[in-house]
Order: sequence, then structure tokens, then C-alpha cells
Amino acid sequence: MTLEVEDYHFRVDNPDSSPITTNDEIRNKVIVEYTAKEMALYREKSNRVEDYAQASSFWRNIANPDGTINSAYGYLIWGLKSCGWPEWFSYGYVAADDCDWMTPWDWAKRSLIKDRDTRQAYLRFSLPRHQWFGNRDQVCTMHGLFLIRQDRLNFSVVMRSNDLVKGLAYDLPFFVFLMEQMVMELRPHYPNLQVGQYRHLSHSLHIYEHELPKARAMLGG
Repeated sequence: MTLEVEDYHFRVDNPDSSPITTNDEIRNKVIVEYTAKEMALYREKSNRVEDYAQASSFWRNIANPDGTINSAYGYLIWGLKSCGWPEWFSYGYVAADDCDWMTPWDWAKRSLIKDRDTRQAYLRFSLPRHQWFGNRDQVCTMHGLFLIRQDRLNFSVVMRSNDLVKGLAYDLPFFVFLMEQMVMELRPHYPNLQVGQYRHLSHSLHIYEHELPKARAMLGG
């Protein structure tokens, strides 16, 4: 059985990328250790299951036939040049610096630099290439959108599926880290920029029945 809430959203006014702290000290230790391992893998931009399996053997169960995983967020936004259409340059429709293949991170950052009020600075996590039957690693995060409003960088994330126990506890610190990183990289252009609100929408926020004891312990129940 799965306990589920559809289209659940929340906001964090003063987000912090530190690991989430619960009322369960044992669980807190697990969260801190795994968050550090996952963040290191993201920074390395790896999508190899052998690398992720060192953090958790779970990844071996959902790997692609070629030994990669799809939910390698660092690889998806910092390593994979999935944005751009260089062919347009040959037709003279865009400037040379706009046409190179780039990562989603580059796209979002360059969009914010070109126009501080832009609504186009999004990061795409889930890709069309992930939509194949038999895929055991459907990426949970659909996209995130950065908005600069009143010298504050806000970040909204949309997830198709969100496990409260084994998902959100690790995802939230990473998403806030992205806010902090983007603010740091944009400071040369916007010296007064600060981290703003984090906003989260999950189309399916859920807890599996066998995880209920963990959830209760994390809540102190």
C-alpha cells in the first residue's frame, strides 16, 4: 500500500542546503552520510552505476543495460550538453555565442545573465530519452525554474514522483545547493543577489507502507 497526496506543494522562505535533521538520530546519521556521497557523485558528473553503487547497492537494481543510471542529476545538468541548436547559426538567425551546445546549467545561467527578469532559466532533468518501457530508473524530477525577483533568486522544482522518506530528504538539500551555487556564479553580474525562496511541487508525494515506521521515528512519533 502507498499513502499518497497528489499535487502537493510547499515553500521554504530561508532555505539551507545542510542535510535535513529529523527526530531520529540513527536516521540523521544515514542522511548525512548518504547526502555527502550523493553530492560528491553529482559534482563528479558521473552517471556510471559502478560509481553510484559505492554509495548504495540499490542503484545496481535499476541500472540501464549499458551500465548507466538516469537519475544522475549532476551529469544531467552539468555534464550532458543537451541544450542548443548550433545549426541555427549557419542560417544567420542567432549570434554565435547563442548557438553552441550547452548544459542545462549553462542555459539557465546564460539566460539569467542576458535578462535578469527572464522566465526561461529552467533546468530539465527528465528527458525524452528516458521514456522507454522497461526503464527502471524513471527520473523523478521533471524540471526546476530560476527566477530573479527583487534581488533574490527563487527556485521552483516540479517532481512527478516524490518519496518522502528516501527521496525528499536527500533531494531538498541538493536543490537548495543549486540555488546557492547559482547565486555565487551570478554575483559578478548582480552583486546584491541573495538566495530567495525554494518552492516545491510534487504530483505524487508518497510514503510506502513498509516505510511508515521510519517516517514515524523521523517525526518523533
